[in-house]
Amino acid sequence: MLVDIDGYFAPAGAGGLSLYPSVPCRVLDTRQGQGAFSGELTVDVLNSVCTPPSTAQAYVFNATVVPVGSLGYLTLWPDGQTQPVVSTLNAIDSALTSNMAIVPAGNQGKIDAYANGITNLLLDISSYFAP
Repeated sequence: MLVDIDGYFAPAGAGGLSLYPSVPCRVLDTRQGQGAFSGELTVDVLNSVCTPPSTAQAYVFNATVVPVGSLGYLTLWPDGQTQPVVSTLNAIDSALTSNMAIVPAGNQGKIDAYANGITNLLLDISSYFAP
């Protein structure tokens, strides 16, 4: 078992964020465009068809991979920051796999994805954190 801790929830306080639910919306489906990828991919969440507000500071996603062969891991992080050394999900068995991920908004509402194998990626947003 691997457990990666990338943040925590704290009691309400000054400068805190609130969770705003939204109608689930597909931000990205690489099967409907560029196709499967390997390596790094930048996703423009703010200007996607889902158009979350520009005040959103983090997004709540259901991330799904449809790997072409073994996919050791997929990592999501804010664009403009260093890639973390944690995984968002693993699909070593080549199976369609999904996981919930809370990802801070990066430069101009973008996030980055890294896949260490060839995969399609689906990102569905269901809520966001904002002041």
